[in-house]
Amino acid sequence: MKNFIINTQKMNVLLLIIGLSINLFSCSKDTDVPETNTIPETPTTVDYTVSVPCEGNSWIVGNWEATENLVTEGGIKNWKNSNDKIRTYFYAKTTGTIEVGIHAKFESATTLKVSLGNITQEVKFQSSNNYINHNVGSFTIDQVGYHFVELEGINNSGDSFGNIANILFGDSSWNSKISYVDADWFYWGRRGPSVHLNYEEPTNKDITWFYNEVTVPVGSDPIGSYFMANGFSDGYFGMQVNSATERHILFSVWSAFDTQDPDQIPDEYTVKPLGNGADVTVKEFGGEGAGAQSYFVYDWTPGNTYKFLLKGESYESNSIDYTAYFYAPEVGDWKLIASFRRPFPTSTHLTRLHSFLENFDTTMGDKTRQVDYSNQWVYDTQGVWSEITSALFTTDNTGKSGVRLDYDGGTQTEGDKFYLRNCGFFSDNQPSNTSHNRTASGTAPTIDFTKLEVPTIPEEPVYTILDRSNWSVLSFSSQEDTGGEGTTGRAADVLDDDLNTYWHSCWNGCDAAPPHHIIIDMGQSNTVDGFSFSQRQTLSRAVKDIEIQISSDNTNWESLGDFVLQNIKSKQYIGFSEEKSFRYFKFIVKSAHDGSKNATMAEISTYIKK
Repeated sequence: MKNFIINTQKMNVLLLIIGLSINLFSCSKDTDVPETNTIPETPTTVDYTVSVPCEGNSWIVGNWEATENLVTEGGIKNWKNSNDKIRTYFYAKTTGTIEVGIHAKFESATTLKVSLGNITQEVKFQSSNNYINHNVGSFTIDQVGYHFVELEGINNSGDSFGNIANILFGDSSWNSKISYVDADWFYWGRRGPSVHLNYEEPTNKDITWFYNEVTVPVGSDPIGSYFMANGFSDGYFGMQVNSATERHILFSVWSAFDTQDPDQIPDEYTVKPLGNGADVTVKEFGGEGAGAQSYFVYDWTPGNTYKFLLKGESYESNSIDYTAYFYAPEVGDWKLIASFRRPFPTSTHLTRLHSFLENFDTTMGDKTRQVDYSNQWVYDTQGVWSEITSALFTTDNTGKSGVRLDYDGGTQTEGDKFYLRNCGFFSDNQPSNTSHNRTASGTAPTIDFTKLEVPTIPEEPVYTILDRSNWSVLSFSSQEDTGGEGTTGRAADVLDDDLNTYWHSCWNGCDAAPPHHIIIDMGQSNTVDGFSFSQRQTLSRAVKDIEIQISSDNTNWESLGDFVLQNIKSKQYIGFSEEKSFRYFKFIVKSAHDGSKNATMAEISTYIKK
């Protein structure tokens, strides 16, 4: 019996030694693998004092469409795809151990994988009817700079992986140590900081031409990028990535009139088109100032170097003409983009020369972009080329205010070119307001200005409005004829040659909803080039989306398509690709600019274009 007890004790010791050996071996194999623990959510005991809103700081990894759909007002919502990994970015000003949680609502029991740095934890969250704080666990921040908390859906017993409002950090010792985009900056914070190079111009020179060369490194051209090459006091000229399938060469000139709406610019302040190259679109723009804009759809290639040439000179008093040319190595010749005349100029020659890099797509603010600028030269009124080799690097208010710190620019390592870089949450940024110098090339551009295409002003089309004296309204879906609009509101008012009267869909004591329509008989068959429309002059209930149908017998109808009317007071024209002959037409209203179910129209006509 004594020997049995002793042998049993020896056996227990032996088993203990074997167990320890196995554990030691197992731990030694996993030393290079990120730590992953699957743990149930623990009761909230951490005093979270930093709350990073997902609405302004989160992106879906590698999927801008998912970002657009899932990152909405209030945070992450409708998250159903386990392949969608969500990263919420923040800037840590110090290092150490930090507690992480999420402020969220789960419709059912859910397991998420939560990662920060080299630590990953799988956490089982219980369902909740309201947004509450949920614990995740302790993580380590091992360096100052940008980091992200990544959420990945593992499994759930419902339809979604939860609604996530905020990523939480604590305790109070981290209060001033975490930087992120707050609610006042959501839009600009999601776009990221814009960065600029402000070139040092030669003194006592009247500059008429500005030359620059631009190269976008391969892989540095995400959607939403504007690589602006030749900026000046009144506009900008560069190249964009507009979508996965379309890229533009863009040239814009601001009006001197301070507005965001081009329709509000008085005639004397309007930027006038003076001509444009083949296949270049010219139009107005607004939203960030207002003025005239042109763009050429061109599939430029990362890694290739493109040349930009801008002219600025006054030919009429109180105005300046700006003309832009683009050189693609794939084509091997200079192309005219457009020319504009700007009244009330800031100067009679080119001034405030600069380049910039910006992201204009909020879903792509987590992608880094970069551009290199080389061989900058200016040409003056004395016919002399001068090389520009100095520039001041700056950032916009998003960077200046510390909302986003992923901005960079200056001189490349080899020293012969400038560069700009932004977005993507990199931490090795260049301080703003720093001066940089590149090595001079000493070789001026070889350009024969006499061989550049000279812009010519296109002839204005002449619209001849058809006589409407024999026109009549045959029928309509509804009209306001019970006094709601006073003495107007009837369908016939679109034919009375009076802009102060108008048709209005029925609303006083009735309920008319789109689509609305009016059928008009022109009295005889006419061959026309298009329609003209004049909105109600107060623009109240102004028509937006319409369809036009035509008929020779008021029985069989042909649709000419859907069109969009502008929310403006002036007459606007809708033309056909070829002339059309008909007697009857149906004007169909599908929506109004104010989103209401009502609609109005002052005048409808047809025209012949000469």
